[in-house]
Amino acid sequence: MLNPRVVYSSLLLLRLCFALFGTGYIHPDEWFQNGEAMAGRTLGLHTHLTWEWDPIFPCRSIVPVWLTTGIPLWLVGKLYEGDLNPRILFAAERLSFFFWSLLLDYALYYLVHEPVRSRALILLGSSYVMLTYQVRPFSNSIEAVLIAFSLLLLKKMLVTESMKVSTKTGYRYLVLLAFVATCGLFTRITFAAFFLPVALEALKYTLRRSRFTLLPWLRSLILPVLVVLATGLGFVYADSTYFVFPFHESMFELTPLNFLRYNLLPANLAEHGLHPRWLHLVVNLPMIATPGLLIYVFWAEWDSTNPRTDERPRGKGHAKSGPMETIQKVLYWVRWSSTTLLSIQPHQEPRFLIPLVTPMIALVLNHGRILRAGRWFWPVWIASNLLLTLLFGVLHQGGVVPSLFRVHDMLYGEATPTPDHRFYVLYWKTYMPPRHLLAIPQADADTEAVRVFDVAGAPADGVVRALSLPGMIPNSTTLLVAPFHAVRSFDARGQECLKLCDRVFPHLDLDHIPDAAEVGWKDGLSLGIWEVDSVCFERTMTADALA
Repeated sequence: MLNPRVVYSSLLLLRLCFALFGTGYIHPDEWFQNGEAMAGRTLGLHTHLTWEWDPIFPCRSIVPVWLTTGIPLWLVGKLYEGDLNPRILFAAERLSFFFWSLLLDYALYYLVHEPVRSRALILLGSSYVMLTYQVRPFSNSIEAVLIAFSLLLLKKMLVTESMKVSTKTGYRYLVLLAFVATCGLFTRITFAAFFLPVALEALKYTLRRSRFTLLPWLRSLILPVLVVLATGLGFVYADSTYFVFPFHESMFELTPLNFLRYNLLPANLAEHGLHPRWLHLVVNLPMIATPGLLIYVFWAEWDSTNPRTDERPRGKGHAKSGPMETIQKVLYWVRWSSTTLLSIQPHQEPRFLIPLVTPMIALVLNHGRILRAGRWFWPVWIASNLLLTLLFGVLHQGGVVPSLFRVHDMLYGEATPTPDHRFYVLYWKTYMPPRHLLAIPQADADTEAVRVFDVAGAPADGVVRALSLPGMIPNSTTLLVAPFHAVRSFDARGQECLKLCDRVFPHLDLDHIPDAAEVGWKDGLSLGIWEVDSVCFERTMTADALA
């Protein structure tokens, strides 16, 4: 039998490898919610800020971004001399989130019974969510850590109460819980959906602590409320300072409220995609948990409402315990409250549920049935997580980030961009390219020595027109980054205007699988970087017009 410590250490090493070398691109938010927002002001790089960072109506707090991404990038700027290499920026962001992910391991270790801690850590470490989502700079990844620590603080608070030790110790955990809750709400307003059962249990704790007497109860709430207010004011001050007062209609900006107001408008949600309200429960939850784990989650929830047998692991100190029973109920309600409340919104993505992974694993391990899982469980668990890790960690849009590194090398190699020799970079039919991973100084963008365009899914004739425009500018170089199947949509004359400079493999575009299959497996799973003869494209357009 394998040593659990060796297995867990190997999984940690695997997590680090996927953090540093997993160039799969899950969703644009992994870059545009963090690195793209920080690299401009911190390092003076050219970036593209999305709607969330509009200074007129900012919808994201800068504090979580600064703590998780800003500090690593600031350190890179201080320690690294000369032109910035985008590979270092990539590694700095990923390393930061790798270390933040370790806090989930720490929280889970103390959320489960002692005999099952090693199994819990192995289950968590082998989840594809930890190998992909959790080491990416998503705001959801930060939210997951804060949810796990909320549950840990609640458990510590309940344990101190049951042990009848000094009430001051439990009260400190309550104050810390108030601080974490405020940080969570400013990180993502959806934090409230996960935190609601924790808040209700903490409120019951304060009532018991005050012996259900009104005045002592109100006095016990004073310090936690003050912590919430002070922490919230700190976030408001930081956000108002960052987004610059002259742009504001009011003196202060409450970013969670702005985010809520934005998402309450159906027209805004429609821009990001509308989904059926059953999607979280029917599709996203099974995708995040994987079917094997989800069966035991439902089984544990069924037993919690039908508790005829005690399924918890037995051992020293594991007789029926008030705090552990309470935590189990909270874990149960965290899963239900978050899934239910988040399903009210018609825009639903799998990453919204990644904070549930740690609570669900704690729930099933404390419940105990999974310890007697049949032979089918581990093969299904390993196969499903391996498949999803390769899909999201390596294949999915996997050529975009490496292409940014290679384009940077082309731009700042022998022919350095200057106002006399300009570069035009055009991305077509890929996810949004995060500009900061091109490491273009803002000065080069201001002088238009380098211009980056993202034409998304534009039709071929529109791209031909865009590629022909630089032909009128002398001493310019145009680069096109696109999947091979997209370039094949040009006619034969248009394809002759392109010179393949580099190929990035692998790159899987799930939105165009039939198109990719038509060009063969190698080209279909590759992203190309072409040097464009803009004059040639201009002549092609002229010939078409005369014809």
